[in-house]
Amino acid sequence: MAYKVLIVDDEEIVCRGLAKFVKWQEYGFSVEGIAYSVDEALALMERTAMDVVFMDIRMPGKTGLDMLQIIQKSYPGVKSVILSGFSEFSYAREAIRYGAVDYLNKPVNLKEVEELLERLGKDFMEERRAQEVRNNRIEGLLLSAVKGYSRLEQEKYQLPVLEWWHGLSMELLSRELSEGEIIEKKKLLRAKIMAIVPEAYLLDCNVYELFAIIPCKNEAEADHFVDILEQTCQVGLEWSCGISKFKHGIGALREAYEESGKALRYHRASEKRGMIWYKNIETLFSQDLPETQEILRELVGVLANPEERGCAVSQLESALESICAQKMTVMQFQTVCIRCLIELNGLLQGMKGDGIDLHGQLNKMLEKILLCDNYRMTIDCMTGYAGMLVQKLNESDEVQLGGGVIKEVQLFIRRHFNETITLNMLADQFYLHPNYLSRLFKEKTGKNFVEYMTEVRMEKVKEMLADPEKKVSDISMMAGYENPRYFSKVFKQFTGMTPSEYREALNRQ
Repeated sequence: MAYKVLIVDDEEIVCRGLAKFVKWQEYGFSVEGIAYSVDEALALMERTAMDVVFMDIRMPGKTGLDMLQIIQKSYPGVKSVILSGFSEFSYAREAIRYGAVDYLNKPVNLKEVEELLERLGKDFMEERRAQEVRNNRIEGLLLSAVKGYSRLEQEKYQLPVLEWWHGLSMELLSRELSEGEIIEKKKLLRAKIMAIVPEAYLLDCNVYELFAIIPCKNEAEADHFVDILEQTCQVGLEWSCGISKFKHGIGALREAYEESGKALRYHRASEKRGMIWYKNIETLFSQDLPETQEILRELVGVLANPEERGCAVSQLESALESICAQKMTVMQFQTVCIRCLIELNGLLQGMKGDGIDLHGQLNKMLEKILLCDNYRMTIDCMTGYAGMLVQKLNESDEVQLGGGVIKEVQLFIRRHFNETITLNMLADQFYLHPNYLSRLFKEKTGKNFVEYMTEVRMEKVKEMLADPEKKVSDISMMAGYENPRYFSKVFKQFTGMTPSEYREALNRQ
């Protein structure tokens, strides 16, 4: 994509000459606009994002120095180049003080312009690489906070200041997509959201999921964003979405992720279309009710493990009886059970076998629970549902189930190779027992988790080393290795060469 250039000069012959005779495209640039005054130029910049502005110093009305000050304040990413028939040092000094990257005398020497373009192209490339490293680091830190792995120190890591915002969890509905299709659909959704809210942050938090941090000044602005998103992003057809409550500050990341995730799971369980706001289902997750997440995590882990599945009914019964011991009304207890069922149904969507009508079974079970008169009847309904799940999962094809889970684990590793991933974290992510996941992974791939993780990282490193502009130290960070020495050691064990030797070998080919 060419860098966009705006030429500003009150002399038409200068503008037309520069636009026509400079070999812009050869150096990766394109003239997107010509203006004959500062006001006309600023109006153009409001409509079109420019990368470089060539401007005359002296023009009627506002001068080039006036425009430099405006660009420095309102368009800090734009590079400015001054053109002038006046070669006094004072002009150059003023221009540099206001952020000009260079100063060219009239009549303009085309060769000098093209040499400048070559330098600017290298500057842009270097800035893009630096921004890429910074963005990866920020996204990694934000994702770590979202998942609850760390607490963020905003000033220490120069993280974005989040005022008022919503968290948005988005999940692809289809589980039959290839890795390439998943990447492409996520890329398209990212682009559409960034076009609507350029200040948004999007985190790749799961194989099929994205989590977006959507800045907004008020609820009305958030509603407007949702309306546009539903119209442009195939919400309900390709994507399922859950939205957190209004949040303030970076410290609320984990809370927003949990809320939007609960809304998303409710969405899956209820078979509703469009978006689900957490504020509309909050009563199901009231803070004065016992926390069910640990119960669900353990239950799904048992259901996903054929060797332990038979314990699911007794395990659920024991957990529910312990909740009954906490003083609450039958109605409160039934609310806890309904919450469990909705969450459980949403979590099982990704691992279910054929022949399990989760939506139909859920609706029947909700009706039964609401007709129960006491704790015991409610518990019996819940354990009956768990027994049905055990039976249906046992009847399903275990190979298909295991293969599907491992495929998702592999996709997750390939998408998050630059993050700290452990077997326990993956087991938690996919609701499996670590020992079972380890054994299943080895069976399906022929490699253990660490071997596969290293292989994925090293293949990504090879791709990055093919770019001579990328520094080895940056590649180390981008591949998830904070210690460059350890990175070099692992790479040599994998390839027989150090990263520098490998790059030299590529250059000789």
